[in-house]
Amino acid sequence: MTKRLLVTGGTGFIGSHLAESARKNGREVRVLGMTEIDADRRNAEYLQSLGVEVFSGSVADPVLCASAMQGVSDVYHLAVAMREGGMSDEGFTETNLTGTKYLLDAALANSVERFIYCGTIGIFGHRVPGITNEMSEFNPGNIYEQTKLEAEKLALSYFEDHELPVVALRPADVYGPRDQRLLKLFGAVRRGRFPLFGKGEGRRHMVYIDDVVSAFEIASESNAAIGKAFIIAGPEVCTLRELIELVRDAAGAKSFGYRLPLAPMLALSGIVEDACSLIGVSPPIYRRRMDFFHSDSAFDISYAENVLKWRPKVSLKEGVRLTMKSYSDDGLFDA
Repeated sequence: MTKRLLVTGGTGFIGSHLAESARKNGREVRVLGMTEIDADRRNAEYLQSLGVEVFSGSVADPVLCASAMQGVSDVYHLAVAMREGGMSDEGFTETNLTGTKYLLDAALANSVERFIYCGTIGIFGHRVPGITNEMSEFNPGNIYEQTKLEAEKLALSYFEDHELPVVALRPADVYGPRDQRLLKLFGAVRRGRFPLFGKGEGRRHMVYIDDVVSAFEIASESNAAIGKAFIIAGPEVCTLRELIELVRDAAGAKSFGYRLPLAPMLALSGIVEDACSLIGVSPPIYRRRMDFFHSDSAFDISYAENVLKWRPKVSLKEGVRLTMKSYSDDGLFDA
């Protein structure tokens, strides 16, 4: 009997790649995701063309979660409220934590064979000296990271308390085709108009989408992975400036743009976010957006290599080249 996979957040960047890969490998696939924004709607239409079943809605709806779980053998849970400026703490809690509980309860009721929770390396903090591994201290810096950590702990508790076969993966900064988060960076660098706030000396540890997909697929089959959490990161670390220069080279641009001081922008983002919160509008810049320029972290992936038998294969240079090409081929720079 063919196993049916449920991918929550399946209309998003990572989720759509997971659903696409599973479907192309012959699996029955169902996704649960939002379709309000253009990118998610395009992903949903593409997946439907492959024969993927699409449920539109939020994991914060327990009835929808129960319905989407019917007949499912495996779950990749990626649905998340991520970095929306101006979202209330309750909004993050409702989606990231309560929604995860609804899914876990539905998975338990349907005796699913594997539940893979997609966490985040943000739970360790954004400026962490040395090399971070699975034993490092948690230091979530905002409500997104706090609720993601609580949800991860909740998911793993369902293995301890109910023997639900749960695995938690903590991807680093994921990039690749269909990623909307870095599209503006690639486009601005391509035009020579990217503003680098600060010196760009902070370490970045990226991971290409194909390597993330392979980690999920291996985790879904590995019995050694059950009940454990793994950091999933790429084969190399770079500074932010080095990343931008790789993007510049892939674009064939003479210059990436210009440098601006970081400290005033950090202060301004806080002022703007607080002011917009008072009047009930979405801020154009906010603290979590500036984390991109302020981060400094690197990760040890030896635990995933040894236990999962997973290794990243795509170098940063090659991944950036492939991502730049996909943006160009898809006409996203002209959109």
